[in-house]
Amino acid sequence: MKRRLDLLDAYRIVREKIKEYGSQRNFAQTHGIREQDVSDALCDRRPIPPAVLKAAGLRRVTYYERIGEGGA
Repeated sequence: MKRRLDLLDAYRIVREKIKEYGSQRNFAQTHGIREQDVSDALCDRRPIPPAVLKAAGLRRVTYYERIGEGGA
């Protein structure tokens, strides 16, 4: 089973990937992503876009868990 990452892990991994490109601008241009979308995501003004996640080798997965007996 793959290790589940939290949002902080995702931000860290995205920032590490951006650092490999030298700047947010270079990262965005290389992957065909708007620079503003990268900036907005890193400043938590919007969720990390799927294109940014993909460029960083990530994907968003939503799951649900039961809490206690009886389903409530």
